[in-house]
Amino acid sequence: MAAIIHSRKLGAIVAAVLIATLSGIGPSRSDEKTEAGVRLEFWKGHFDRGSMPFHEWDKQKEIPAVCVRCHGANGLPEFVKEGKNAPAPHVKNGFACTNCHADLLTYERHTVPKVTFPGGMSLDSGNNDTNLCMTCHQGRESSASVNKAIAGLALDTPDAKLNFLHVHYFPAGATRYGTEAKVAYEYDGKKYAGKFDHMPNVSSCTGCHNPHDGEVKIERCGGCHDGVKTLADLSNIRMSTKGDFDGNGKEEGLAREIANLQGELYTAIQTYAKNVGGTPLAFTKALYPYWYADKNGNGRIDPEEISMANKYPAYTPRLMQAVYNYTFVLRDPGAAYHNGRYTLQVLYDSLESLAASGKAGVTMQGKVRP
Repeated sequence: MAAIIHSRKLGAIVAAVLIATLSGIGPSRSDEKTEAGVRLEFWKGHFDRGSMPFHEWDKQKEIPAVCVRCHGANGLPEFVKEGKNAPAPHVKNGFACTNCHADLLTYERHTVPKVTFPGGMSLDSGNNDTNLCMTCHQGRESSASVNKAIAGLALDTPDAKLNFLHVHYFPAGATRYGTEAKVAYEYDGKKYAGKFDHMPNVSSCTGCHNPHDGEVKIERCGGCHDGVKTLADLSNIRMSTKGDFDGNGKEEGLAREIANLQGELYTAIQTYAKNVGGTPLAFTKALYPYWYADKNGNGRIDPEEISMANKYPAYTPRLMQAVYNYTFVLRDPGAAYHNGRYTLQVLYDSLESLAASGKAGVTMQGKVRP
């Protein structure tokens, strides 16, 4: 009888927690309030049961230990506590609530004193929620790993031992902290921007993004930036930064300046690869390693060209630097807003390096480095 009563009480507690979570009315820790209206929805963000991050290992019995931190249902608290992960069962529905929450009655999050980035740089943002987010949203490679791969090699000589290094997806924390994290490739002799400080109410990850689905709280942007009512309006934001960064003769929103520079960098990468490596190169989102030999020279990767046997074979150190940075910016869709200055510096320097080779068909005339 006692067991039945205990079971009923436990069921009531679980139901109350679920209702509170879905309605956003539950209590929270005094220093980390959960905003009213925060909801948990399947098929979105961290609970998108149909997305690749939770189905990459469908045909395997478990998720490899190296991937569990960010792809296991409960990988994050294990990593925070142990500093490493063990292989974990396949995930079907995305994260468990306990992946981020240490207590489902108060919604208290796991405590993360500091974040260590791939290159060994450690920092404390001063906001536990941001530290928690950046434990995953930081990338997996860095300036250090690129330099290690190209050490001692001639800058413009193809080497069969060189392979694509993938920063990985959504490295937003690394973008925001810029040179303090050193995840993008930073060229010797250049100075780079550090942390991008925003206004107080949008200075943390959850200040700008809904924590469950990752969607931007666009209404907060419009509070300071006139005319911003939709996501599409964000590309008009310029702030006080001066300069025609892409050299097209006009100052545009930072996102547009960045998109134009990124497009020019891609073209320069393709031209350089063909001229120096003798093999055309192109990018596809379809399958790792994303950069393949463009056998028919049509400027894109066709389905029949996607295979590990056709991965790009003629990287030079200079090409690796540029490809790495192009991919870094590509993998952070919000780079213009997380740290526009740092993003522009990374793109400008990559393009400048290719221009210096004399093999990329690009000029820096008219462009401005912020």
